[in-house]
Amino acid sequence: MKTTLIVRSAVILLALVAWPAGAEVISGPITNPANGHDYYLLAPGSWSAAEAEAENLGGTLAIIKSEADQKWVYAKFGHDGEKLRSLWIGLRRQNPGGPFVWLDGSKLDYADWNSGQPDNGGGVEDCVHMWTDSQNCGAWNDAVDWTSLNAVVEVPGKSAEKALTSKEKALVGNWYESGRPDRMAWIAGTDNKLFLITHDRHAARLVMKGDDVIYDADRQYGEIAKDKILWSNGTWWSRQPAKYETDPKVTGKGVPRISTGSLTE
Repeated sequence: MKTTLIVRSAVILLALVAWPAGAEVISGPITNPANGHDYYLLAPGSWSAAEAEAENLGGTLAIIKSEADQKWVYAKFGHDGEKLRSLWIGLRRQNPGGPFVWLDGSKLDYADWNSGQPDNGGGVEDCVHMWTDSQNCGAWNDAVDWTSLNAVVEVPGKSAEKALTSKEKALVGNWYESGRPDRMAWIAGTDNKLFLITHDRHAARLVMKGDDVIYDADRQYGEIAKDKILWSNGTWWSRQPAKYETDPKVTGKGVPRISTGSLTE
């Protein structure tokens, strides 16, 4: 859709706004029998807010791989009686003006662009929605992130969920931030998900990449080194509390220092 130069200026201003973390679920789950995935309809909001809620639900905005997917999603969510809905889907440009990619990393092998789209109006239209009005029955359009639209979330069915590996299960248990006995942390697990909980009760989803690297929802990563996790922000966790002793150079202060040997045990 075409935009004016005013939108270009608005990009700078709106970049300073803190968008809400999620969006309200107004219907679902509805299961697509063709793939066994569950789908939810979200209340109108920005693309980013909708994707944040999709991740909270364990999925992403809808991935449309075929004409059958397109028709099913539009039939279920594109209208409610006489009320028509435009719908955010999981397609976006990773970089402004760049190629479109699906959120699951798959190639754009199927597309249903509306006539003249995508046009990247104003150079800021990086997100995609099914365009529903009296003339456009679900064909796709690119739009700016903060456009307020309904969204469709796709969550893989339980049959697609993989059980934790033995290495993931081995991470479950008590940990100590910086080896301190007064800063206990935890890694918890379900049948197929890992979560970390810090000493101050901050919780986040944890994902293992390969055999010795883990990522949390805050985009930090940790390298697993025997009984320790070395985090990208410079902190570390250990399986056992490090040994502390009083620093003799600070008389009467009782200042603890970590015993050097305890870090290599």
